[in-house]
Parts: sequence; structure tokens; C-alpha cells
Amino acid sequence: MKNLNALLVLIYITLLSNNLNAQPWRLVKEIGYFQRTSSFCLSPEGYFYVTDQGTNQVHKLNMDGAVFNSSGGYGWDASGLSRPVDVTAEAVYVLVADEDNSKVNKYDKNLNLVGTVYKRDSQKPEEVFGYPLSVTVSTLGDLYILDGENNRVVYFSFFGDYKGNFGGFGTGFYEFHRPQKISALKNAIGVVDDNKLVLFDLFGTYLRNIEFQERLRSVKYNDGKITVVTKREIYVAEDNFMYEFSQLNIEHEGVWFVDALVAGDKLYVLTENSILFFEKGF
Repeated sequence: MKNLNALLVLIYITLLSNNLNAQPWRLVKEIGYFQRTSSFCLSPEGYFYVTDQGTNQVHKLNMDGAVFNSSGGYGWDASGLSRPVDVTAEAVYVLVADEDNSKVNKYDKNLNLVGTVYKRDSQKPEEVFGYPLSVTVSTLGDLYILDGENNRVVYFSFFGDYKGNFGGFGTGFYEFHRPQKISALKNAIGVVDDNKLVLFDLFGTYLRNIEFQERLRSVKYNDGKITVVTKREIYVAEDNFMYEFSQLNIEHEGVWFVDALVAGDKLYVLTENSILFFEKGF
């Protein structure tokens, strides 16, 4: 009898969750004007950081769309950017993957450049990366870089010491086909690879992959929820090791999605030119 009651509770929770996700999300606000975005994130302090490939810059915005700071601009020196493709904000730094310059820039929260991760000249081939596609920081403080040149993930300690790599040719059970974005979950690393979300533990051991009907563009973790995006669809799952994704019902047409994340009862969606704010409709 107890097992039956537990099963009924589980079914009820699943149905309730699916019903909530089936509710339409209505557009309530739009901020920013960008030329061609590639990624965004929401800092713990409530600011957006956005990489704009059209201007080769990273911007800091508040919830009203006011631009507090910008950094970058086309260039090949330490402060310049050429095709910034990803941004993530952790406790101390804002990190930007600069694809064409084969580096990851570290900024403070006001987008002052404080350091660069660059390994093309290293004499240790296992730690060399080129054309980084994405960057993230795990709950342990390790830095993970999606290495576009070698189709693998390379990861380092907080201080920049090499720790390992995975997903490349001959490195393990799963080899990437066409990886695009990476995100640190609570206890795992999620990598978008074509139409799959591939999951590894924090040490690069393959766990599983989840297949979608269309090619994925991004993966984000925020507030205990994982969000993945195609051009026209957004899926969300709880980070509870079950990874049961539900497609969101979004009342908005005419734009392509670049990135998205859930924060509390709000959904924030990055398009090529702006950030859209959604709330649950009733």
C-alpha cells in the first residue's frame, strides 16, 4: 500500500510539472539592442552579461537594459576580442571565450580585464586548446573550456593548472561530433553536441546523453534548472539526475532563440538583437 501511495504521489508531481510547463509563457518586456549576440548569463547580483559578435564586445546590463560597462572591441591584443562566443559569470570573474584569438579572457564584475587563459604556446600538448567555443566553471571552481580545434573539453584548476581533457578522439566512451556549448550543472558537466545534451561527471567520465529532434544551440544551468535551446524551441528540466525535459509553450513568434535561462518564475531569452522577459500566463 505504501508503494502504491508513493507511486501515486510521483505520478501527481509529474503531471503537475508537465501542466506547469504546458502553461503559456507571455512576453512582458524586451531590453537591449545588439548587432549579433552569441551568449548571455545572469550574475548572482542580477546583472546580464552579453557577448555581441557584431561589435566584438561583452556588455553588462541591468534589468532595465541600461548598459553599465562594455569591454573588448575588435583586436588581437589582450584586451581585444575577435568572435566572442560565450560568457559566464561566477563568484569572482566574468569569463569570455574568444574564438578567433584562441583565448579565454577573465574580467572583474565591472568588465575590467584581469587575466587571460592562453595555451597555444604550451609545450604540453594535452593542455593546448584553440578556437574555444564555450567556457564554464564547476561547483569545485575548475575551469572547463570547449576546445573547438580538437573537439574536446580541456579543464584547469582555478589557478590555471591543467587537470585533464575528455570527449576528444580516443579519450573515452563518448567522442564529440559537433560540440557547441558547455555548462556546469550542480554535479555534472553538460555539453551540447549537435542534437544531443551529453553529460559527464566533474572528472570527465561519460554519464549519458539526451537526444532532441533538432540541433541544440545552447545549454544553461540556473536556479536548479537546466535549459536547452534550439532556434525555435526551449526545453527545461530539473537538475535531479532524471533530466526529464519539457518543452515550454512560448507565446512569441518571428525570432530565433540564441540562449535562455530560468530564474525563479521568470524566463529570459536571448535573441540575436535583444533579451526577452517572459512570465507564466494564466
